[in-house]
Amino acid sequence: MKETAIRIVLGLLVLLLGGLVVWATEWVDAESPTPAHGDAATNPFYATQALLRALGATVEKRSSLEALPPPGARLLLDSQHWDLVPERAELLRDWVEAGGHLIIPPGLIDHSALEDWMPIAGRATGGHPIPSRGTSAKLLRDWNCRTMTEIRHPPSTIADKGRLAYQVCGERSSMLLGPAKHQPLPLWSALGPAGVEAIRMQVGEGSVTVLGAWALLNNSNLMREGSALLVTAALQPRAGAVFWFVAEESREAFVSWLWRKAWPAGLLGLLALALSLWRAAPRFGPLALPAGTARRSMAEQVRGTGRFLHRHGAGVLHAAQVRALDEAAARTLSGINRADASQRLAAIAQATAIDPRTLALALDDRARNPAVMARDLELVETARRRLLALAKPTSS
Repeated sequence: MKETAIRIVLGLLVLLLGGLVVWATEWVDAESPTPAHGDAATNPFYATQALLRALGATVEKRSSLEALPPPGARLLLDSQHWDLVPERAELLRDWVEAGGHLIIPPGLIDHSALEDWMPIAGRATGGHPIPSRGTSAKLLRDWNCRTMTEIRHPPSTIADKGRLAYQVCGERSSMLLGPAKHQPLPLWSALGPAGVEAIRMQVGEGSVTVLGAWALLNNSNLMREGSALLVTAALQPRAGAVFWFVAEESREAFVSWLWRKAWPAGLLGLLALALSLWRAAPRFGPLALPAGTARRSMAEQVRGTGRFLHRHGAGVLHAAQVRALDEAAARTLSGINRADASQRLAAIAQATAIDPRTLALALDDRARNPAVMARDLELVETARRRLLALAKPTSS
């Protein structure tokens, strides 16, 4: 019985909570657009091109006007830098006069390369009112929808008098269009609430169409209301027609173009650069660094000599100096080793130009005070150096 009561209470709480949720919330339908993918995500004219293909036309996307479309084709030109090559404007005019059909946005009317022969003029509209913040989502979405009336010259039939009305949705034209001075009536035009937003004029055997409502060609606007009908009337597609879309002037990177056009010369240049760098590069040395020759500093030499004299006395230093003189004499004076002491002394004195008696006193092993010791050591060292100088080769 107790468990049954608990279940009843829980059921009532669930019903009460559900009723509270229903009472406090509102359920409405909301549109969630599917994100574009593939070519439609990067190509704003994807829907227009698909429509033209469905109507039997051939569509080509071009990145530049290096080559013009075939005669009688339709060119949608949306690039601001299409005239990078100076003579391209004259070629475009000749192509239109020979039967080509040029379709451009209103921003190209005043282009310096087209002003000499452009049969269409425009004036600014002064802007359009923008919805306030309190506008509903539907009105905000549809505020740029309007009725545009197609006017044909001459009318296609007597019944419609050349006028057809379309409900279109897209950004309004920032420029009202009309024929330039001294130009005849247009072949076709589309009249919006503020004035003409699209117009087509005859040029030679071809035509120039300015579509002020250029935003109607975008993927987000083409399929709204009757926008596709007005775009079809402006572009005039038919089975077998050829459409070129030049949305932006782009060129191949200079390095890749240079490699594609002149790769043999580039390869030879890279090879010559590699050889020059190889010649200028430092050569590889041995695998192990050579052991450096250690040399004591002058301070270490003086300290070592002082410790030697303090330990052994000045006599040992004198004996070492005399021995060094005898070794130098043995290398420089022939037969000195076979001579007795007096003959050795005379030979050394004669070779070094030193007085024999002075040299004998300097070589004698006797007690000396520091002053005499320094003088004798200097004399013996002078004799040794003069002997070594005799052994060096002289140049003629």
